Amino acid sequence: MSDGTESRFSRSRLLWIVGPLVVVTLIAAWGLPRLLAGPPQGPLPPPPGPWPTTGTFGVGFGSSATEAEKKAVIAALEARPDVREVRYRSAEQEWKEYQESGRLTWIRDSGQEFGREDMSDSIVGVLLNRSKSDELSRTIRGLPGVDGVYRQGDGFWYGKAHVTLRLCLRKPMEGAGCREPLTTAQQDAVVKAIRGTPEVEAFYFEDPEHATKDLRARTDSDFKAGVSYYHLKLKDPDDVPTVIDRFRGMKGLWQARPVERCLLAEC
Repeated sequence: MSDGTESRFSRSRLLWIVGPLVVVTLIAAWGLPRLLAGPPQGPLPPPPGPWPTTGTFGVGFGSSATEAEKKAVIAALEARPDVREVRYRSAEQEWKEYQESGRLTWIRDSGQEFGREDMSDSIVGVLLNRSKSDELSRTIRGLPGVDGVYRQGDGFWYGKAHVTLRLCLRKPMEGAGCREPLTTAQQDAVVKAIRGTPEVEAFYFEDPEHATKDLRARTDSDFKAGVSYYHLKLKDPDDVPTVIDRFRGMKGLWQARPVERCLLAEC
């Protein structure tokens, strides 16, 4: 006749066997990648490509533009096979998006800020082939009510990284950005902070030469970029605000901002 001791012993033995198996299974399913994940890879050189062939555009209106003229411009843009995501943006919406972008982006000594009075109604959209941007500009600029057409190619890092950290200059420019020169110790501290940020999967270092190539590719300008950057690829893009907050105000940094499409956001 059993007094329950055997059954209790059997249950205990089962727990000793099954318990570790359950823990191992849970770790394998959920936690093992996190446990094995080391510091982020980097700093890596910029990947060889691809270089974006897409871009964005904005259409500005004169103060006397009518609603009918604005609708006609939207229709003309939507009829083009090389354009996508055409969107009318009121001055109020532009102001709201500007404020939201400002809350997310950190810039040291950003200087003059735009106000609500600087915003205006516009149309924005995506260019599937930015090589046709000149033709688009000529066509749309000739429509009634249009004051100007602004276009810009997507930056090299769009689709490759989620957060950009812009370093201070070794020789600061007066009236803009960092007032103190970047030191080697500060740059080393930035790298250490990146490596200690668990949300980062990998990060890249971009020197002024590559930054200049990127600037000229998306703007068709002959300007030189005299600054260096770290571009952070995150494990989860939703962590962009969290990561930017970690670097706000850090010595040696000029900016911390998300990687976004120019003209559709601050970039």
